[in-house]
Order: sequence, then C-alpha cells, then structure tokens
Amino acid sequence: MPNLKSAALAASLVLGLAGQTQAAELRLSAPGAADQVPTRLSANPDTRATAALDRTPVAVSWALDPSESLAERPQTFVQQSREYWLDATEAELRRGVALPTTADAALIRLSPHGGNRSRLSVDDLVIRNGNVELDGRAATQSLVDETALRAAGMDVPEGTVIARLSPAAGNGRLELAVPAASGSYLIHVFEPASTTVLSLSTARDTVLAGQSLRITAALQGAKGLTANGLLTAPDGHSQPFALHLQADGSWQADVVPDAAHARGPGLWEVHTFASGGTSRAPVQRDARTAFALSRPSARLDGTVATDGAQRSGLSLAVGIEAASASRYQLAGVLYGTAADGTRRPAAYAQSAGWLDAGNGRLTLSFDRSALDAAKLSAPYELRDLRLSDQADLALIERRARAVEVK
Repeated sequence: MPNLKSAALAASLVLGLAGQTQAAELRLSAPGAADQVPTRLSANPDTRATAALDRTPVAVSWALDPSESLAERPQTFVQQSREYWLDATEAELRRGVALPTTADAALIRLSPHGGNRSRLSVDDLVIRNGNVELDGRAATQSLVDETALRAAGMDVPEGTVIARLSPAAGNGRLELAVPAASGSYLIHVFEPASTTVLSLSTARDTVLAGQSLRITAALQGAKGLTANGLLTAPDGHSQPFALHLQADGSWQADVVPDAAHARGPGLWEVHTFASGGTSRAPVQRDARTAFALSRPSARLDGTVATDGAQRSGLSLAVGIEAASASRYQLAGVLYGTAADGTRRPAAYAQSAGWLDAGNGRLTLSFDRSALDAAKLSAPYELRDLRLSDQADLALIERRARAVEVK
C-alpha cells in the first residue's frame, strides 16, 4: 500500500508539471551592435508631462502568423530627392536667379515670405537659357495660383504660384527673372523627370540624448561635390553639421544632437544640401528626413523572471531601472520552435504601467491559445524587445534578441 500511494503521488506530480517548465530567473542576452541601449540614465526634470498620465496597468497580447517573416530590426527610411529650395531677394529676382536643372518640365514654385504680400502672374516671369530669353507664356506649359493649389489640398502661403516649364525652356543652367519683383520669395524647384537623385538616411530612426547619430547622403546620376546639413529640433533650435566625402562618393556625418532640446514629443528634422555635376551641367539637391531623440529616463536592468510555459501561457517579468517616475511601456515578440527546429513568430505582447524611480518590473504575458495555434513549443525566444516612456512617447531601449526561455 505505501508503495502504491508513493507511485500515485509521483504520477500526480508528473501530470501537474506536464506542459510546464521550471520557474527561473533569466538574464537578458548581451546587446547587439545595432541595438539601442542607454549607457547612463537622465531623470526628466519636467514632471508636468507625467502628472496627467493614467496609472492603471494594461497588458495585451495577440497571435502572429508563424509563416510570416519579421524583420530583425526596423528598416530605416531612405528619402530620395529630385528637388531643392532657395531664398531670393527682390533685387536677386529682378536681376535673375540661377536655377540649375537636369531634365525638362521642371516645376518651379514661388512663395512670398518675410511679410511679402505681392502676387505674380505668368506675365511677370522670364526664363533664360544661355542666350535664349523667353517670356513667361512661352517658357511655361501651365501656371496655377494659390486658389487652385488649396482646392487640390495643398496648404500654401498666400500668393504662391507653381509654373511647369515648357520644352522650349529646356534644361541646364536656367535663370529665372522677375523684372517687376516686389519683396522676397522662397523658390522650390522639383524635377519629376530627372534621373539625378539625392538619397538621405539615418542609421536609426531613434537616438538617445548624448549618443551619436550617423547620417548618410549620396548623389546618384551625377558626381557629388559638396554637402552640408542642418538638424532642427521640435522647439525650433537649429544645429549645423558637416558632411564628409567618402571613398565611394557618398557623404557621412556623425552628429550628437543637442541634449538640451531632448524634451517633449515631436521629431527632429535632418535637412541636407548637396551640389554636384560639372560647370556646364551643375546639380543642386536638398533632402529631408526625420528621427526621434529620446531622453534615457529608464533602462532594462538585465533581469527576467518567468514561471515557465504554463497551461495559461508564458509570462516574462522584465526588470526595469527608472531614473524618473513615469508610465512605461514594454513590448516584444515571442518566437517558438517549429517541428523543423526553426524559430517562428508566435505572439506579440505589450504591457504598460506606472513605475517609481528605482527598480521595478513590467510583465509580458503570452496566451497559451496563441502558442498552441502557432503549433510552436519550447525553447522560446523574446525578440524585438522595446522599452518606451509614455510621458513623451519616447523609445528608450530596443533589443533585437532579448532572452531565450527553455
């Protein structure tokens, strides 16, 4: 009888542990070279941003299609430009402003600024190409004013006009003159048919205050000569930077955005100005892109607690060190192991809650139904782990490969 009781108890324990892995304290994997990881924390001095935040904890998750491939990390946006901008004073317009073009049918937009209230018509324009001078009617296929532009959904300043050049105007070293100009204008030249393109990108879409951001530009279709750039913060602060020519003809810059302006939501703008070509066929291009600058108010402390894969699912409590009290958000993708041994996405989870300054935890919970539907099993791996501060919607930390759960 004692032996039968012992056997029954052992069987009961085995059945109770079926489908369950042992509770464990895990450590995050070492960060990869492309991961975003704070090296030092910076408390947010503005508590007004957190005062109105909801402190109710929230956690959600949903299943993913295991047959769909997910990117290891977000692909940065590459801006491609066939356009440029320049300012022209009244005196410059009356004399003639050089507008280098590389293709026919360029669009020239003139917008009054600096308090200018004057309006232009097609008869006010003159286009010169070498020794050939054309009046506005001969040099343009069409001209639309602010009324037509606003009707089409464009938010343009009062007095704005856009002229499409005719084939008669040609391309190359063009010159725009407005003999009766009154006041200054912003001129925008766009060449939709051009094969000369300026590409602009940043190495990542988010950078931490105090860290460097790599900016890359390249001119395709012509030889690049010079380039410079300007960072603009959401509060209007501007920061010029130099772009350096590389062996492959591209330009690069490593810029540290001014941390004094790393507060509040809003994107920073990168504006690059490039020139190239030859003296007979000059090229001018501008390009813009954007990135987010985050204050490192918290970071992952490296610890992960789990009770293993239960019948109800898998929960991962991720340790967080906070320099400022705020509502923080954690998100990640859980991968499981398929029958063929490959890792496939199983579920996505988010969790948000209030954390005081110091050490705390947020838990990502993945439903058992999602794991079963994907027909995936242990070992599991948490990927694309992201920590954000909801006070200013800032992405603070990102890990492509976070932790493995066996």
